[in-house]
Amino acid sequence: MKKKHLIQIVRDNLVLVSITALLLVIDGIIWFHNIYDDAPLQQKQLEWAMKRRQLASRAEAQLDGRYTSDKAQMQQLYAKTPLRHEFPRIISEILDNMALNDTIPGTMEYKTQKTSLENIVAYTMHCNATGTYPNLKRLIGRLEQLNGLSTLDSISFSSSEQRADKVALNLQLTIYLREK
Repeated sequence: MKKKHLIQIVRDNLVLVSITALLLVIDGIIWFHNIYDDAPLQQKQLEWAMKRRQLASRAEAQLDGRYTSDKAQMQQLYAKTPLRHEFPRIISEILDNMALNDTIPGTMEYKTQKTSLENIVAYTMHCNATGTYPNLKRLIGRLEQLNGLSTLDSISFSSSEQRADKVALNLQLTIYLREK
């Protein structure tokens, strides 16, 4: 009786049973698809995480090496920086360069500044010189090659005469020196 009853219920609700079976098949396909797709995705995520760890450890090692290299270069630069009491020699070197390039020195003014670097002081110097344009260009080239650590901050040329052979040069130079 149970078997007949069951067959009758299925015949009466054939549409509902078909829809339920179809939903079960679709659910099974989705479940299988998710499991099938998740395995490669998880594998790719694991590979990505492993590569990131490897790159991070390499980058950290490179940073350590770069820090050591930069620190050694800074120590070499610091050792080449002249001492503060050598400032008159640097002024003399600037005046010698002016004389070698047939330029006439003008006024020289300087001002001491503290820097954020430990045991380093900066002298900001304003200089004037007159001469021919090619000679002044050579002077600038020599000033860029001063011994020690210096920067040529600003340069300006002017000529008040009708002739182009006399040019005035105004420049600002910062010279860095060690305290001790």
